[in-house]
Amino acid sequence: MTSTHQLDIAPIGLSFSAQTFQKLAPDSYLLRHLQRDPPTRPSKRAPDEFRAPTLHTGALAHAQGSAVVRVGDTAVVCGVRGEIHALTLGEGRTKGKISVTRNDAVEDEIKTHALLVPNLELGTGCSKDYHPGPPTDFAQSVAERLRVLLVDTVKMVPAETLRITDDDGEIKAYWVLYIDVVCNSLDGNIFDAAWAAVVSALKSTRLPQAFWDADREQIMCDPDRQLYRRLEVRELAFTASFCIYTNKEEEGEGQKWLLSDPDEFEEGICDEKVLVCVREGGKIARIEKSGGDTDVLEIMPECIRRAKARFDTWKKMLDSQN
Repeated sequence: MTSTHQLDIAPIGLSFSAQTFQKLAPDSYLLRHLQRDPPTRPSKRAPDEFRAPTLHTGALAHAQGSAVVRVGDTAVVCGVRGEIHALTLGEGRTKGKISVTRNDAVEDEIKTHALLVPNLELGTGCSKDYHPGPPTDFAQSVAERLRVLLVDTVKMVPAETLRITDDDGEIKAYWVLYIDVVCNSLDGNIFDAAWAAVVSALKSTRLPQAFWDADREQIMCDPDRQLYRRLEVRELAFTASFCIYTNKEEEGEGQKWLLSDPDEFEEGICDEKVLVCVREGGKIARIEKSGGDTDVLEIMPECIRRAKARFDTWKKMLDSQN
């Protein structure tokens, strides 16, 4: 007698690890996190939560000023190097007292003589998307945004602190500050980290005493490099960046979340980005918004509130360094 045996085969469920889900459907992966109660991002942060920053000034021994900033896994180093630009005959050798008769005349000196020169470099291995070679469009665009904020918007370094004059007050030369930012690790929101490093490095900058030697008719510096003076910085300003995620699924379509300090994963998904620059006294220096169709008036009060709190965090850290 032959017996038959029937096998009971249970259906096999298809499941993915969180890492695989994130790669296959990044948009849905972020949405599932934000739909939790309370909403939580993949980094385990709340939507309004910034990453904890660290700041150290004076880290580079051979720079006039420097700062190292880390925000999550985004890390940058900024060094300030001063060089003397001697004016040639007829190149605007005006007396300091005359050149400040108009408010904008002082600021024109910064632009005319290119006295502040910021640059951003993405270091080898900072991200899987960047490789050694010529500066990328991304790096150049961030450097230009730094320049606009530093020279055209905040104007935190007055021209008079960069002048080198003779005994009669005639301008003979300027200090030119080369502000180099190197990103060693990139995990989103490079601008906030880079700007905080620039501000902190400038705040820590000390320039050698330079003077005009009438007998030699040239600029001289203290030969022993023992005499320094602090760079004058008018007022501090810090930025806070945000991205807006919009639910594109049929259920809950149009629902939005405002995410503070986006990481690289969130930046790659969100099309709408906002930046708020706050200066001392809670004054708003600049607002940028790109992409999307969100009403600015709808989100800006919350962006400003968070940006002011972020300013206090950065200022407290910088004050502890000086």
